[in-house]
Amino acid sequence: MSHQQLLQIKEILENHIGKENQISAGDIGPQVGVYEDPTHTKARQLILEAIKKFNLPAAGGSKGYYLLRNEEELEDYKNSIIRRTEKTIENRVNAVDRAFRDYYK
Repeated sequence: MSHQQLLQIKEILENHIGKENQISAGDIGPQVGVYEDPTHTKARQLILEAIKKFNLPAAGGSKGYYLLRNEEELEDYKNSIIRRTEKTIENRVNAVDRAFRDYYK
């Protein structure tokens, strides 16, 4: 990863402010010289590195990444993360409970 790529990602994200202006990792990658498989793993890593390096108020949505526009978007994003985390934990608890009960029948 180059410093130039990170700067380019910063500039791209600065042009995508607000949830309605999301840009996908698949769209960012080629703009910074990253061509890869459909998972866009390298592009995602670079995006996260740029977010950390430049302390960007970035969020990720169903369609990609964007900079948070205001407090309302910040609160919505935080609540979304909490809901996803709670759902993941709930799914794991249910799976281990089912497995335990099935195993010891």
